[in-house]
Amino acid sequence: MADINAMRLDQSVTRPEQDRYGFRYVAAQLAQSVQAIGREGSAVIGIEGAWGSGKTSLLNLLRAALDEQKEDNTFVLSISPWLDGSDTSLVESLLIPVAGIIAAEEERRLSPEERESLEKKKGLTRTARTLMEYTRATARHLAPLAQAATVIPGVPDASGALNALSETSWLKEKQKTAAEMRTEIAEKIVEMDLSFIILLDDLDRLEPAQAVEVVRLVKSVADFPRFRYILCYDKTVLAQAIKKGLGVEDGELYLQKIVQISFSLPRPESFDLRREFNAGVVRLYESVNGINVDEAMQSDLDRVTDLYGASLKTPREVQLALNGMTFRYSGIRDYVYLPDLCFLQLIRTTNSGLYDWVEEYLTERAIVESGDGSVSEEEQKALVQTLGSCLSRFRASEAKSATSLRHWVPGISGYKLDKLSLFGQTADDEKAMMTANRRLGSSAYWRYYFAFSSPQNILPPTYFDELFRMAGNPQSGEPLKEELLSQINSNGVSSRTWFEHILSQLTRPMIHEHTASECAGLLAFFFSAGDEITTRYRQRNRWFSRYDLDVNRVVDRLLRRMLDDDRAKAMATLHSLTMQGTSWVWIANYIRDLLWQNGLAGNRFVSEEERVLTNEELQCVRHHFCERLKGGELKSDFLHRGELGGFVWAWQDIAGPESLRSWISQYGTCDESFLTLLLSLRSHIISSATGHYLVLKLNDVSPLFGGEKVIIERLERIQTEGLFPEQTDEINKAIALSKSF
Repeated sequence: MADINAMRLDQSVTRPEQDRYGFRYVAAQLAQSVQAIGREGSAVIGIEGAWGSGKTSLLNLLRAALDEQKEDNTFVLSISPWLDGSDTSLVESLLIPVAGIIAAEEERRLSPEERESLEKKKGLTRTARTLMEYTRATARHLAPLAQAATVIPGVPDASGALNALSETSWLKEKQKTAAEMRTEIAEKIVEMDLSFIILLDDLDRLEPAQAVEVVRLVKSVADFPRFRYILCYDKTVLAQAIKKGLGVEDGELYLQKIVQISFSLPRPESFDLRREFNAGVVRLYESVNGINVDEAMQSDLDRVTDLYGASLKTPREVQLALNGMTFRYSGIRDYVYLPDLCFLQLIRTTNSGLYDWVEEYLTERAIVESGDGSVSEEEQKALVQTLGSCLSRFRASEAKSATSLRHWVPGISGYKLDKLSLFGQTADDEKAMMTANRRLGSSAYWRYYFAFSSPQNILPPTYFDELFRMAGNPQSGEPLKEELLSQINSNGVSSRTWFEHILSQLTRPMIHEHTASECAGLLAFFFSAGDEITTRYRQRNRWFSRYDLDVNRVVDRLLRRMLDDDRAKAMATLHSLTMQGTSWVWIANYIRDLLWQNGLAGNRFVSEEERVLTNEELQCVRHHFCERLKGGELKSDFLHRGELGGFVWAWQDIAGPESLRSWISQYGTCDESFLTLLLSLRSHIISSATGHYLVLKLNDVSPLFGGEKVIIERLERIQTEGLFPEQTDEINKAIALSKSF
């Protein structure tokens, strides 16, 4: 029982008694369905589910059920060589143990004299030898096969026979073709009445090349009769790997050619996930303290679990939250109230933005409460907006409510977002209660709740000190750029990159701790690398949008800090960066956002207190950028940079439609540029039923080209001449799709 209750660092269930979500019942039924195919049958079965949904646990329990209900002459093999660190190929990992099984079966059927002769020669039986030669012919490389044969547990030990493989003369003889050997092996499997069930797990962790290896194994190399394959994977992830590895257009469609039967792993009920988290927390408390949870604490545990535990989606999220509790609680139990710690770990797992907000808010509140500082109305509005954004991510209406949050985070009043206020005065008796109970809202204890944050998912304060130090040194511009861009490709233990973590930590308090010159250095980074940031994220996710990152708000804070220090100097720096920055697209979009803030474009203006620049200052920045647009610096090759769509609409808001149309008419004269421009102007649409689309709305883009008729006629002329068929086909599809939304 002890190992069941211990902290499991994302370990899967291996025994039925560890199962807390009913997977053993699913496994038992699935085992019956697999066996119903029949020993003579062949099939590829896919168990599909998102990461963390329990696929490996189900596969482990399925293996146990198959072993328990074992059919005669049926062998169950679990294959996952990419997890053990060996250099054995997938083909070898499967066919070598199969060869061992066949060798053992053939030896068992030999006469005593034949067996004795085989042992003296230290050779292989005929079919096993053919299978090993087939392995040699079809594997990507020939590893030391005797060694490889011993790494697969649960099969007969054929290593003695295999040991002579590389030494035998038959390797040097003229070999049969792979097709001939495959036919011979298949016939022998049927003749010997053997059957195999192959379990392949974690396919969604594969690199594209390994995904191709799976396809090759299942559909070609080891497509033997009486082989039943069971594959475990996240459909979207594996399809993407196949798409990249094979270069096919639709990875999911190709996957359908491989998997004849698919089974979606049922998602555990929300109630079961909440129940497991609650029970795990109670076990933790009783283990650490040696006493039972009292009624009042249990009531608070039930409340926080029902409210914020409802956002738990997978068993893995439950285990992550419990692991966080186990990692922290024993060391700080004397300084925290358990339900409050549960609250933080739940939101940290399911809504990390709210976790960051709570920490930032409590930091600011401590300053206010101590009298060491204050929070301006403008800063409060920004915090309210951020809070509203975080709460909106919850599904349950009660969790979305700031009123509910008030039970754990003090000083919040109001219900609707536009009526919400922060940093409300706390009565003395309430303060005393929070301190006595070591609550999260206590000014004496709140720091302990964050003190044991795992070092793997936060960057230390010294990192940011060094970052600002580099930013303040004019000679360190390139090293600073390299350091920050490198963090885009570096994941922590969460789904965010370190770069996103850095952005989240560049809060107003942190920025105001540093000098205006240091802020200017960071500002220069965004003006020079803003487009590269988008490019790198787009490489990670085709559908990435620049609005997925809060870069512009960070830049706003940096600029505000500089303006507060020396407004004239800050504006001079901004003008210089506007004229010399190399990130054309990002700069244009940032200026556009400033224009929208001030109501000089668009329809999302904010109050004067929230604006970064005055109208006069912003018009000056706008004028500088317009001059740059007229200067001829923007060449036609800009069309091929992939981000022209966002730039075009920013240009229109900054310089007006006439300036934009003039540039388009100048650089869109050739047909290829015209088509590239149209492709760049497609809009990203998401359908809840069928996914992502790029559509071209002619009503929106036609004014840039002189009307819809001009676009259609030019497209028809290009098609008639047989030019650029791929581009024209894409455009026509995008136009057709636009009529569906």
